[in-house]
Parts: sequence; structure tokens; C-alpha cells
Amino acid sequence: MNILTAFRIALNALFIHKGRSSLTSLGIIIGTGAVISMVSAAGGARQKLDERLDNVGKTLIVIRAGARTQNGTLADTKPLTNEDAALLRRALRQNTTGIAEVQATVRPVSTRTRNCITMVVGTSPDMKTVRSWVVAHGRFITDEDLKKQAAVCVLGQTVRERLFPDMPDCVGQVIRIDRLQVRVIGVLEPKGRSPIGGDQDDQIFLPLQTLQRKLVGDEILSMLLTSVDSVDKLEKTKEDVSNLLRDKRKVKRGLEDFDVSSVQEMAEIAVVMTRTMQLLIGIIAGISLVVGGIGIMNIMLVSVTERTREIGIRMAIGATPADILVQFLIEAVLLSLLGGLIGISLGVGAAVGLACVANWPIYIDYSMVALSFAISGSVGVFFGYYPALKASRLDPIEALRYE
Repeated sequence: MNILTAFRIALNALFIHKGRSSLTSLGIIIGTGAVISMVSAAGGARQKLDERLDNVGKTLIVIRAGARTQNGTLADTKPLTNEDAALLRRALRQNTTGIAEVQATVRPVSTRTRNCITMVVGTSPDMKTVRSWVVAHGRFITDEDLKKQAAVCVLGQTVRERLFPDMPDCVGQVIRIDRLQVRVIGVLEPKGRSPIGGDQDDQIFLPLQTLQRKLVGDEILSMLLTSVDSVDKLEKTKEDVSNLLRDKRKVKRGLEDFDVSSVQEMAEIAVVMTRTMQLLIGIIAGISLVVGGIGIMNIMLVSVTERTREIGIRMAIGATPADILVQFLIEAVLLSLLGGLIGISLGVGAAVGLACVANWPIYIDYSMVALSFAISGSVGVFFGYYPALKASRLDPIEALRYE
């Protein structure tokens, strides 16, 4: 008996019991579908996170006041000041792209016809290079603006769309931030959302001294930002920042009243989370495949019992034990592969659906698709071999007598 004939007979046998075959393949379908959909979902989420991290800047270093507690939060302590920023700027001038002070407050903002509430950030000219902001219209804050405590501002795109929806270039317009009247000197290109979901374009930048002296009335900084030109320099620069602030604040290592972290750490956490998710998915899918394989073995054993007389007739007219073994093995593999194909189709469909709903890139790992298909076939071979072997070892005379 040639292979084509064996395939035809196997397909006929599965088609005759199509309901039973479908239920038998359910474990394979669930296992492969879960692997494809969840791996694709994790890949799409990772790409979206990488995109947002790139917008923030993977070489960005964030310096905040407060000692890190056991639950990961920052305890209130001695705040950061302009003097801290000046020290870091002098000491790290050659190793960083700059030091950007950040003092933020939420205030109402208005024009003659529109108003909104947004984040108002006092900062320095270094913010443009540290965060890689691109100016779409006008200019960014300068050192001269800081010295003069100029009443000027730079708008993010979200704020611009709320205040001047019909004016992409609103440079020269006057807005009111709380009770302070300022002139727009620049509009920034959009950056999109941050890794934690915040809108980076929903903010207004003012010269730091303008915000401190004319709006909030204090010089307590929210944080300091700096960046390096290579990921390889991150750890050394973080250590340099920590050493400088420890010396200035006269605190010992391990008792710091400040925190130095990088956006790269968020990327590493995301990698760990993705790998953990994929491991859990692999375990669940493996269990599903084993259950599916046991189901295939069970049904094939039932099939051998039901078709004992058929096996005896085939042996009586010349079929060898090897022919019977191949015949039943092909049936088991076909049952498993069909389940794998259906599972892959459902998994790809689920991956596309999740990507559309979650608004992240469609990510299909074709190597995982091929691996899932190969594993489903292997399950058929592994769990189908024993029933096929049992069928091939039947005594033809006893098989012909079977009712």
C-alpha cells in the first residue's frame, strides 16, 4: 500500500467520524491557538512599549528626591534644588547631553475663547537636547529667557490643539496660565504617549525662573533629567550622579535621600515580564497539547477496537503489519495536524483582533507558527504510535473472528 492510498483511507476514516475527530482535536486546537495568540500579543505589546521608550529616550536618566522604600515608592525627604542641578551640570558637562531641571504644576490655561487644565513645566534649555524634543514652529527656551525670567512658553501639540485648533503655527499668540500672561514662542512636534500611558504632548514649558518666581513661589524641583549618547555609558553616569549627590548631601551609600534610575530599567523589566508571560503560556499550551495527545491516543485505541475485523480482512488480502502501522499512524498524525492548523488559524485571528483592540502593532512570529505546527505533528506521532503498533500486532485469524 503506497502513502497516497494510506492518506486517502485515513481522511475517509476521519471524515466518517468527523464529530468525534473534532472533539479529539480540541486540546491541540486550544494549545496551538493559545501559543500563537499570546506570543503575538506579547510581541505586539513589546513593540509598542519599545516605541514609547524610544520616544522618551532609552538613555534618559531620572533623578528624584526621596529614598526608595521596600514597596518601591519614594519616601518624602530633602528636595532637589537649583544648586543640585548646577553641581551636576558643571561636573557632568563632558559626559552627558545636559541637565534639565523639572518643576511641574497643574494649572488652568486659557485664551480669549478656549481654556483647559494642563501640566505646566518649568525647565531649562537643556530639556530640548536631553528629551530630544523637536520644535515644529518658533524656538525653544534659551538662557536669555532664564536670566530675564521672560514670560514666554513653548506648547506641546495636545495643548496647542486645545487652545488653537485652527492655528498650527500659533507663535506670537498670548495665553494666560492661571493669572500669568505669557507669549507663545514655540510649538513642539508630537511625541505621543509615555510607557505608562501619559500624554507627553499635554504640557507647556516655561523658563524655570519664570515658573518659580512668578507662578508657584518656590524653588523645589520635581526631578532632574539627563541623558547620555550611548546605553553603554548609562551605569557609569548613574554612579557618577549618585556619588556627586552623596558628597553634596553628606549621606552614606545605602542611605541615599534621592533616587537615580533610567528608562532602560523599564525596558529590562518589560523583557522580564514578557519572558515570564511566555513561559506561563508555554506551560498552559503544553498541558493542552498533552491532554490533546491523550485524547488522540484514546480515540485511536477505540478506533482499533472498532475496526478489528477490517484490520483482519486487510491482513488476509496481503497487508503487512508495517502497512497497518503506517495506516493508523497517519490517521493519528492527520488528526493532530488538522487540529494544529485550526489552532494556528484561530491564534492568528485572535492576535490580529487583540492588536486592533489594544492599538498595538500586529506581530506574528512565523518561527513560532512553524514550531507549533511541528509540535502538533509530533504529538500525533508520539501518542498515535502505541495504538498503531497495537493494530499492527493483531492476529489476522482472531481479527477476522471479531464481531
